[in-house]
Amino acid sequence: MRIFQSVERPRKCGRPLTYEEKWIVFHVFETFIKEKQEQGIIEIDDPYNLTSQYTGVARSVIANIVKSVRKTGNVSPSISPGNRTQPTAIPSLAEGRIREFVFEQHRQGEVCNATHLRALLKDEFSITVHERTVRRYLNRMGFGWVRTKNRPRSLREKAEIRQQRHDYLYELRQNRQLPVAERYRVVYLDESFLHHHHGAQFSWFSEEDFVERSSGKGRRWCFIHAMQKEGLIDGVFLIFEAKQGRGDYHQQFDWSLFHRWFTEQLLPQLPSRCLIVLDRCCFHMVAKDSMLPGQMRKAELREWLTDRGLNWEEKWLRARLMEEVDKHRDKKPMVEIFAEEKGHKVLFLPVHHPELNPIELVWATAKNYCGAIFSNHTSFQDQRQHLTESFNRDITPEYCAKLYEHVRQIEDKYWDADLAIDDELESAQEDNDLS
Repeated sequence: MRIFQSVERPRKCGRPLTYEEKWIVFHVFETFIKEKQEQGIIEIDDPYNLTSQYTGVARSVIANIVKSVRKTGNVSPSISPGNRTQPTAIPSLAEGRIREFVFEQHRQGEVCNATHLRALLKDEFSITVHERTVRRYLNRMGFGWVRTKNRPRSLREKAEIRQQRHDYLYELRQNRQLPVAERYRVVYLDESFLHHHHGAQFSWFSEEDFVERSSGKGRRWCFIHAMQKEGLIDGVFLIFEAKQGRGDYHQQFDWSLFHRWFTEQLLPQLPSRCLIVLDRCCFHMVAKDSMLPGQMRKAELREWLTDRGLNWEEKWLRARLMEEVDKHRDKKPMVEIFAEEKGHKVLFLPVHHPELNPIELVWATAKNYCGAIFSNHTSFQDQRQHLTESFNRDITPEYCAKLYEHVRQIEDKYWDADLAIDDELESAQEDNDLS
């Protein structure tokens, strides 16, 4: 039996894997598994170590890739190079105010740039950040720094983001116009987290006075909940300790956990005819055909079409095969399928619009309570108990009704602003055509 020697490391150590590279690593691993089962020409004791030797990828990274594919049918999202574990200093709740400020500036005929928004964050949120941080955050929110004819450069929201928001608001308005007996009850859900050492940041001090606090944020609770206008929904609260105390908390959730919670806890507790609103994070959007055409080899593309009785020709290139697969694959998210089986509907929020989800304010209220009563004697389990106490004490039906009305007002502002901006763009286009 021939044994292959280890090859020189083909990639730079520490560089994050791209989405395509993760799939290549997984296919190499699967090949070694097959060779081991069939006792092929390669002597294999540990497919993980051998894959690591031939790809230059750490064994732990390979294990995470394989685990992700076997659980969700897809690799985990790629991380851009650089330190992405440090969260931005700009809170997500500021996004609504940022959008409102940009729209106000444009309606008054004034330009808006990162300097203006940096001043806004400092004045209204007491946050001091670099202008580059503001620009990166605006780009993630869907704004672009563009120049239009006969106009100075300014921030403008991308057309696809405005259309996504308008489609979302249109569906909500259509539901509200239905007769009461046919109307769907709007239910919002979301995930969040709470650190053990989450405490208040301000206190009254005299000279030479100080307060001793534990260093670091400590361990972290991750949780998921759902609400309706009458209050939080009983029996659907799920909380667990995160495996990591830092980084994006969404990485502590996956499709397997969310699917189990959605089907076994949420759906059985919902009243009839609900419109379930949730954001567009990756484990919410898992489709029935989760494999993307770009991840499949040419033979797999042909096999996929053949299994479904679809015709293809031998002369077709991979690009044409990918086009046919993408045209016929089922892209519908699984949560929509599960909800519709129970008589409900699902509506996805536009990207980077937490201000349209009232449960975000529930998180803020509960965390403020936990921070206000935190002390050095507060244990990790005590912090969880404080969170539950706040849900029971502060999140009343009256409070939830106010949150729904608050979000309704934001929705109306966005609706009017989108229509006004669309009219302005149309008018500008007509002026350009005449000139």
